[in-house]
Amino acid sequence: MKGTRAFRSFARAVKGGHAGGFTLLEVIIALVLVAILGTFLVMFMSGVVTRSVEPVLQTQCGCYLHGIMENVTVDYNTLMLTDETPIATLSDRINDGDYADEDHSYTVVTNDRISFVEQAGEMVEQSDSDGDVLKVTLEYQGQRLTSLFAE
Repeated sequence: MKGTRAFRSFARAVKGGHAGGFTLLEVIIALVLVAILGTFLVMFMSGVVTRSVEPVLQTQCGCYLHGIMENVTVDYNTLMLTDETPIATLSDRINDGDYADEDHSYTVVTNDRISFVEQAGEMVEQSDSDGDVLKVTLEYQGQRLTSLFAE
């Protein structure tokens, strides 16, 4: 009789709703909400991860550009010692793309001789084919770098 009494109290608890746990509907709703939130999280994180590489690429491109300009400067210093017209030779080499390698070609934005003149109390640059200063602006992957080379 003891076992029968225990079974009856268990059956009453199940029928009366006194048993603990979740209903199937509650479990399904919880899973749907978790799936929706998970989808939003994955979409947000994938965008963050792909955009996180941009600063690294910009820094890398800046390093390549500085390396190219460093090669131009080293060549300029050598030309100052060995060439009769170092600015003209340097300008030609820059236009010919001599300082680029096969993976990192640059675009010449400015490669002009300039001089500085005073206008309204300020020194202003102007294009001058006989100028003693060569202004060079190179671009690589959207980044620009300008250097001045003087005779």
